[in-house]
Amino acid sequence: FTSMFTVECILKIIALGYKDNSFNMGFLRLFRAARLIKLLRQGYTIRILLWTFVQSFKALPYVCLLIAMLFFIYAIIGMQVFGNIALQPDASINRHNNFRSFVQGLMLLFRCATGEAWPSIMLSCTKGKQCDAQAAKSDNECGSNLAYAYFVSFIFFCSFLMLNLFVAVIMDNFDYLTRDSSILGAHHLDEFVRIWA
Repeated sequence: FTSMFTVECILKIIALGYKDNSFNMGFLRLFRAARLIKLLRQGYTIRILLWTFVQSFKALPYVCLLIAMLFFIYAIIGMQVFGNIALQPDASINRHNNFRSFVQGLMLLFRCATGEAWPSIMLSCTKGKQCDAQAAKSDNECGSNLAYAYFVSFIFFCSFLMLNLFVAVIMDNFDYLTRDSSILGAHHLDEFVRIWA
């Protein structure tokens, strides 16, 4: 294969000319980016930063699992409390955004976690909304005032706690990798007192 490829390259260079084809020049420019790798090997601080990100990947799956568990719990609660709300094409609870199924509930929660129109979704889930025709509700009133606590607590957990865990994991690994082992700590003082006392 390599010999055939080499023959093809030589014939192409003879027939078309190497510099005349813009693809060939662009391909060579791609190798200029490889100089960054050489730079990364020389810089100590850049190497520490890259190693921090590599080490952070070990702990990040646990943070992702915690976020998935939060989404799972809130999707189940949303299905039970807000699953019977009638779908209105002009409202925030519509054919694409609802709690009718688990997957749709997860998608709606993901939309809320990104901050996209979560107050209007919350107001569409409050008490007094029309029920779906298939729901077995006698008063034809769905939704709950629990929507305020539900959505505000979800946004609080996602925005202020869970996403900051990603930053905390990276910062912890950066602190661990940049910590100077030559700094004297409390255990050094205890050892000094034990030996010299």
